[in-house]
Amino acid sequence: MESTSTTLESLGDRYWNTYAEYVPTVATVRGIHDFDDQLRSWDESSLQGFADRFRAIADEAAQLDLSSLPLQEQITAELLVYQSRTTAKDIELRFPITSIDPFTGIHAPLLSSTRQNTVSEMSQAEALLERYSKVPEYLADGLTLQRANADGGMSPALASMERVIDQLDRYLDLPLEDDPFLQLELPKDGTDWLERATNLVIGTIRPAFETYRAGLSEHIAPVARPDEKCGLMWMTGGEEIYAHNIYKYTQLEETAQKIHDVGQHWATEVNAAEWVEIGGKAFGLDSKDAVFDRLHNDPAMRFTSEDEMLDHARTALERAWAAVDDWFDIRPDTTCDVVPVPAASAPASPPAYYMQPPVDGSRPGRYFLNTYKPEERDRFEYESIHFHEGIPGHHFDRSLASELEGIPTFRRYANVFAHTEGWGLYSERLADEMGLYSSEVDRLGMVSADAWRAGRLVTDTGIHALGWSRQQAIEFLQEWTPIGLLTIEQEVDRYIGMPGQALAYKMGQLEIFRLREEAEAELGNRFEIKGFHNTMLANGAMPLPMLERAVKGWVSVCR
Repeated sequence: MESTSTTLESLGDRYWNTYAEYVPTVATVRGIHDFDDQLRSWDESSLQGFADRFRAIADEAAQLDLSSLPLQEQITAELLVYQSRTTAKDIELRFPITSIDPFTGIHAPLLSSTRQNTVSEMSQAEALLERYSKVPEYLADGLTLQRANADGGMSPALASMERVIDQLDRYLDLPLEDDPFLQLELPKDGTDWLERATNLVIGTIRPAFETYRAGLSEHIAPVARPDEKCGLMWMTGGEEIYAHNIYKYTQLEETAQKIHDVGQHWATEVNAAEWVEIGGKAFGLDSKDAVFDRLHNDPAMRFTSEDEMLDHARTALERAWAAVDDWFDIRPDTTCDVVPVPAASAPASPPAYYMQPPVDGSRPGRYFLNTYKPEERDRFEYESIHFHEGIPGHHFDRSLASELEGIPTFRRYANVFAHTEGWGLYSERLADEMGLYSSEVDRLGMVSADAWRAGRLVTDTGIHALGWSRQQAIEFLQEWTPIGLLTIEQEVDRYIGMPGQALAYKMGQLEIFRLREEAEAELGNRFEIKGFHNTMLANGAMPLPMLERAVKGWVSVCR
C-alpha cells in the first residue's frame, strides 16, 4: 500500500503538471517548456475536464491522515487542497477565468508573460512560434465565452472595459521592434526565427488583436456595468463569485462587512493619527489635511524622469540588501533586477509588481517599476514600494520560495495571496524597524502605503458587496490617503476588475503582526526575530491557518 508521503509526492506532481498544462503561458515563464506550443483552450469540455482534475487532486489530499506527519507534509497537503479547490471553483464560475481586465484579462498574458519568456535551445523557440500561430483561435474562442457571459448577465465593468480597449490600442500602436512577441533572447543567431516571428506578428497576431478589440467594443461594451454599478453585486452570480474571492484571497472566514469595518478603523483612526505624528516631524504640520496639502502641492514630491525613478529604486534596494543580515538568517542567491513596466501595459498597471525567477534559474527575480508619467508619481511613496516589491519584500518571499529544496515544485510557486501580499506589506513596516527609510518624509510613504491598503479593504468591499460607485471609492481614497488622482483611478479600476485581490494585503499583514506579537509575548527574551522570519519564509507561501500552526510549532520549539 502506498505511503502517505508517496501519495503526497504523487499528488504534488499531478497538480504541478495539471496546472502547467492548464496555464501554458505561466508554465513557460516559470521555465517549464512542455507546453511552449500551446495556449489555453476555451472549449467547454476542456475547461470542465480541468476543473474535474483539480477537484480530484483536492479530494484525494483532503482524505489523507496527516496527524502524525511532519510539518512540511502537512503544508503540502493543505496547499494542494486550497489551490486545487480554488482553481476548480474559478473554472466552474467561468467569470474569473474570462475576465475583461487589463491585468488579468485573457489577452493580458499574451502581452506581459510573452515578454518574460526564456529559452535555452532553439526547439523551444520554434515551439513558441507554434503558440504564436494559435493567437487568433485563442482570442476568438475567448471572446465567444466572454460574449456568452455577458448574454447571461455576467458583463464586465465599463471601467475595466475602457482600460482594456486603451491597452489594446497601445499594443497595436507599438513599433514592431518593441512588440512583446519579438523580445525573445535566442541561444544562437536567430535571424530566421525573428523574421518568421515578425511575419506572424504582422499577418496573424496583430490582426487577431484588432478583431478581438472590435468584438469587445461592438458586442460587450454596450452592456458593460456602468460606473455607478461597477461591483459584482450588480451582476448575475456576483455575490457567489465575491464570497469565493474573499476566501481565495484571504483564507479567512470573514464577511465583507467585517473586512470593511477593519479597513475603516485603520484608515480613519490608526493611520489618521500617524499622519499627524510623522507629518509633524517631517514638516512641522499638525493636521492630516495640512500634511496632504503639502504632499500634493510640493513639486519636490514628484519625480522628473524614468531614469530618476529607476535610480531611486536601485539605490533603496542596494541599501536594503546591505542591511538584511541583522534580520534574516536566509537571503536569496541574488539581488533583484529593477526594470520598467512595458509601455503598452503601463497606463493600466499598478505602480509596481514583482516576478519571481523561473524554475531553470535563467533570470533573477524582477521588480517592475511603473515609470509612466513620472511627473505625476509621488516620490515620497516609493521607498515603501521598493521595500514591498523588492527587498525585504517579495524578492525575499518569492525568490527564497523558488530556491527551496526537498519540497514539491508546486510549493515553490504557490500563489497564496494573503501570505505573500501580507509579507510585502509587513516588509514596509519592517523596513522602518531596520532603519531603511531615508527621511521622515519617506516614512510618510510607509503610512501612505498602509492607509492605502486599509482603504482597499473599504473600497473593494464597498464596490463589490455594499453598492459603492466608482466615484465613491475614488473619493474615499482621496479623503484618507495622499495618493495622487492618477494612481487612485488606476487602483480603483484594478479593484473593480480584480475583485477581492486587494483584500489580501492588509488582512495578511494584520495576521502576520498578530502572530509575531503572540510569539513575542509567549517567548519573552527568547524571541528571536531571525527565527520568526525564517518561519515566515523558509516553507514557502501557505494559507494563513497553516501559517499560524507553523508559528505555534516554532514557538513550542523555542520555549
